[in-house]
Amino acid sequence: MTRTLTRSVVLAALTAGLLSSCGGRGGPPEGARTQAVPVEVHAVDVGSVTATVAATGTIVARDDVLVSAEANGQVKEIPVKVGQRVEKGQTLVMLDEELAELGVKQAEAQLLLAEADLANAEANLKRAKTLWESGDIPDADFESTERLAKVARAGYMVAEAGLGTARRQLRNARITSPIAGFVAFVHAEEGQLVGLGTPVAHVVNDSWLEIELGLNEDQVVEVRPGRSAEVRVRAYPDDNFEGNIEYVGPRAEDLSKTYPVRVVLRNEDRRLRGGMVAEVTIATADIEDVVVIERDWVVERFGEPAVFVAADTLAQLRKVALGKVVGARVVVESGLERGDLVVSLGYDQLSDGTRIDVKNLPRRAAGTETTVDPIGALEKQGALFDDDR
Repeated sequence: MTRTLTRSVVLAALTAGLLSSCGGRGGPPEGARTQAVPVEVHAVDVGSVTATVAATGTIVARDDVLVSAEANGQVKEIPVKVGQRVEKGQTLVMLDEELAELGVKQAEAQLLLAEADLANAEANLKRAKTLWESGDIPDADFESTERLAKVARAGYMVAEAGLGTARRQLRNARITSPIAGFVAFVHAEEGQLVGLGTPVAHVVNDSWLEIELGLNEDQVVEVRPGRSAEVRVRAYPDDNFEGNIEYVGPRAEDLSKTYPVRVVLRNEDRRLRGGMVAEVTIATADIEDVVVIERDWVVERFGEPAVFVAADTLAQLRKVALGKVVGARVVVESGLERGDLVVSLGYDQLSDGTRIDVKNLPRRAAGTETTVDPIGALEKQGALFDDDR
């Protein structure tokens, strides 16, 4: 308690001294306020930062298939349930096979007839050719027999294709999964009549996920396939998921004027699910030896960016040139140097030359002068704040 009271007394004395020193013959500087504005400052340092691009997209499964009927028929059986894992080729829906089986038998019979007609026609052609070569029949008869053989062969081919179609129809009565995954939806019911193209089930393989993003022209120029991407979802606010850029579109979409970018990520534990909204951050470049400050500390004066810097007891308006924006921060290309004390709180009440009362006194970076640290100086000179005093 003694330490706290002593510190308060010293602060009060310092403040009173600063106020009295400004109340002399010359008065306060032009533009300064009579009463100091309380502010907090941040000591600028030089370091490195990673530039990023951020966008939002919806998670979808990499393999997401809507399975439709390829034949007409009545649903006889549905051997799977929603959420069940299925393998590629496993039956999802079974249609009544009776008509398809009859169709196969009919096609087989037609093929037998066509085969017999073809054999007969080819035998006639062989005899006619022998007679024609010996001059026993005229050319017209031989040509007629030859045409009949061709017709018989064509009939055989039609019957053969018909049998293949009938067998395909029989196979289509058993609707199977084209991929291994999980049944997301079943759209059919037993007894329902379905036609060609009717959706009957939905199968999803979510072991790999995709996120489609739309980036503007300023963002996309620094995004490359293979770069890492950090994915966050609202369902797991404390977790980051690692993905990679798979594809960067070569042209902008006509309506949105954005470039499509695809992020892929592994989902072995199946924590992420299709339909979740993801916030994606893509690292684009490492920037070395730069000054970075919070974007909120930047003010606009006369249409140009600036910051307020603590210069002893006054706020000094300093124009700055800004570079890349990195999340909530921005790179300062010029206007600030290592050790400058930027006003980080209370800047909205300042103008150039305003008297300030710095409430926090951060240490400056090594190798720079300290112009606003009175309490730190007193602490170095003696243990004014020792508990036993």
